[in-house]
Amino acid sequence: MKRMKEKNKENSKINGVKNSKGFKRFTIFLVVLLVGIVAVFKFFEKIDNGYVGVRYSMNGGIKDEALTQGVKFVGIDKVIQYPIRLQTIQADKVSVSTSDGKKTTINIKYDYKVDSTKAAKMYKEFGNITSEDIENGWLKSKLQKVSREVYAKYSLLDILSGESSKVEAEVLTNFAESVQGKGFEVEDVTLGVPDVDAETQKSIDAIIRAGQENEKAKLDAETAKTQADSEAYKITKAAEAEAVANQKISESVTDELIRYEEAQARKEHGWVTVNGGGTVVTQQGE
Repeated sequence: MKRMKEKNKENSKINGVKNSKGFKRFTIFLVVLLVGIVAVFKFFEKIDNGYVGVRYSMNGGIKDEALTQGVKFVGIDKVIQYPIRLQTIQADKVSVSTSDGKKTTINIKYDYKVDSTKAAKMYKEFGNITSEDIENGWLKSKLQKVSREVYAKYSLLDILSGESSKVEAEVLTNFAESVQGKGFEVEDVTLGVPDVDAETQKSIDAIIRAGQENEKAKLDAETAKTQADSEAYKITKAAEAEAVANQKISESVTDELIRYEEAQARKEHGWVTVNGGGTVVTQQGE
């Protein structure tokens, strides 16, 4: 009995040692797995679709070759991403002044993307800031500057009554040229309707009314002209028809017809002869 107890104790010790070794192995496995997961997130970077990445080290050095879409090994370096697919940006309440001294605000929407070949240069220019920060900072200030310069050439009334497309085209051209050197490609600009004061709105309404009245007058004139043309056409066609009829009658009167009509008349009424003394002698026909 005593021997059995001692044997059980020995078995318990052996099992304890085995369990202890298994636990250590499991712990090591968990540590390795955890380190692997951390390494994946630490040493690899996922470049999103429609973006390029610029790889830079903590000491400020950068890799000139941009990282394309996909998961990339970057080690301990950092990555900042720039959009190479069109981004639509809305800039609200941009303050401008027109040539007639009117101060107003407009909403501007524009589409842009980054030239992938200039991504590294862009990082050197702007440093470790995101594309959103650039949109809300440098790009917005450039857009405001260009818009103010363009709007200052036109009166508010001109812009609202027919020059808006010209202003929009000029803002697009100037804005695109002002940011192109930094690697930004602007492809479209849409300008909102400027806010106007009550006095300007009255002038606009008057122009609209005048335009409507002018269009109505043109329509009335065109209608009257159409009616006159119609009447003239009817008269012309009637005259042409009469001329054609007369022509046909004239063509139908031949020498034979004339001699026939004379013969018929003489047969019915006889001969009429005028003497030199003025005496008319009628000879009855047979």
